[in-house]
Amino acid sequence: MNKKITSSHQAHKSRSMGPSVRQVIPSAIEHVDPFVFLDHFGPMEKKPGGQGMPPHPHAGIATITYLFEGSNRHQDSYGHDAMVYAGDIAWMQAGKGIVHAEGMNENRTESEIVHGLQFWISLPAKDKFIEPDFFHHPSADLPTFRIDGATIKVLCGELNGYKSPINSLSPAFIFEVKLPANETIEIPLKTGDTLGLYLVAGSINADEKALLPNSMTSFDKEGDALSLSANQDSHFILFGGTPLNEPIIGYASYVMNSEEQIHQVMQDYKMGKMGQVNF
Repeated sequence: MNKKITSSHQAHKSRSMGPSVRQVIPSAIEHVDPFVFLDHFGPMEKKPGGQGMPPHPHAGIATITYLFEGSNRHQDSYGHDAMVYAGDIAWMQAGKGIVHAEGMNENRTESEIVHGLQFWISLPAKDKFIEPDFFHHPSADLPTFRIDGATIKVLCGELNGYKSPINSLSPAFIFEVKLPANETIEIPLKTGDTLGLYLVAGSINADEKALLPNSMTSFDKEGDALSLSANQDSHFILFGGTPLNEPIIGYASYVMNSEEQIHQVMQDYKMGKMGQVNF
């Protein structure tokens, strides 16, 4: 049985982050448990001498940055320092609290176009205060295969025997799909899992509904497959997983299970327990 649409809305440009950023979750739709946040940034020009996102804290989540174009430097208070390029995954397990900076001090000499996504996944209650960590997976390490005419890249999770090297503490999947015009695809999924589809470009049909660029669509937990057809060359992201069904209390860049935990991580940051980024 195919999964049915429960909600579908356009993601609008951010008022706080500027016209180059679209706030998808939770602005366009509510969270797709365990995913609680999604931003679509770019395409935008990164110029020489320009500064990125200065140091800021996270706790209770994993942040995932995936680039379609360009590059980005990750630095954090646990000493990780990595240049992330198009097709790579930057996976930061914030746990009890970490400070990171994005795109700072890149010593860039030429402009480049940067385009990508950033997800936040809520960590299970038992892992909210786990030790922070960071993992950089180059594009070549992430399996890519074909189903009919579609090209699918497994960023997280497993599909048709192709498994990502990423170990997500929350049971989750992220698949990047490129579907040519006039092609149809059926993707096997697990009954009971949540499912979201973000259309980056193109036009596709799902559950007898036409989806347009920058639309965020959620599906019900029933059904074991998703049937899609492309009206034109299309590029989209499928994501979801086994729902945690745990309380979600968010404040700024923290996502915890209670107000008390929010106050704790705020105090930890204020007291310097999350460390600092050393440039």
